[in-house]
Amino acid sequence: MANLPLYDAHAHLADPRLAPILPQLFAECVVRGVRRILANAARRDEWDAVASLSARHDIVYAALGMHPFFLADWDDHSADELRQAIAAPPPGAKIIAVGEIGLDFLSHRDSTAKQLAALAQQLLIARDFDLPVCLHNRKAWPEFFALLKDLRITTLRGYCHHFGASRDIARQALDHGLHLSFCGPVADPNSRRARAAALYAPLDRILSETDCPDLPAPQYHGQLSQPWQVHAVVQAIADIKKATPEVVAATIAQNWQELFTQP
Repeated sequence: MANLPLYDAHAHLADPRLAPILPQLFAECVVRGVRRILANAARRDEWDAVASLSARHDIVYAALGMHPFFLADWDDHSADELRQAIAAPPPGAKIIAVGEIGLDFLSHRDSTAKQLAALAQQLLIARDFDLPVCLHNRKAWPEFFALLKDLRITTLRGYCHHFGASRDIARQALDHGLHLSFCGPVADPNSRRARAAALYAPLDRILSETDCPDLPAPQYHGQLSQPWQVHAVVQAIADIKKATPEVVAATIAQNWQELFTQP
């Protein structure tokens, strides 16, 4: 698949586990045909790092936000700090989204109120800067859709990262204008929900990702996932859709351009 245009919509390039291999990682991405990587920040101390990576590497773009796992760092000043980080990034930085943001009630339900408040603020920041969002929602979809209603958001640009929810949730997300993004597990035949969602979603509303350095495709189990391994996701979606990898890769490339280009 080296000749296919590959797009990784969700990678954590600021993760310290990747630091020793970043030069080799970027070199391999170029060889393998990776055209774009969206580097997501999960916490405040990653904002400068992913912005700087986007300034130094042509194929890297940045998303700044606060993941629901790390809201201990979210305080009364954080929304203003995020606005400033987006408005005045390092020279050459390419900030094209707000993320990774969302709700996680699987093991963090004790912070429900703070999660909802922080997500609301970040959704409004995305709206004010006219940027798409990178969403992490787990065991929290009813609350997420209720929050959109409270904020009077009927259409939301962005994508649902590592999507694996039900067909009904997929329908609601698509109805709100969101894309569904799939990573390594979609290539596992046992990932029934993710594969069912990939079958259900129109190809022009799908993105590919790795969640690098986590969630590798089955053939890379035991390794840190890397953005070039997104080829396995493209192949899996092609198999599920009964399409060619060439058609899937080209459509995902178009989806990326349409989602991450200012309307």
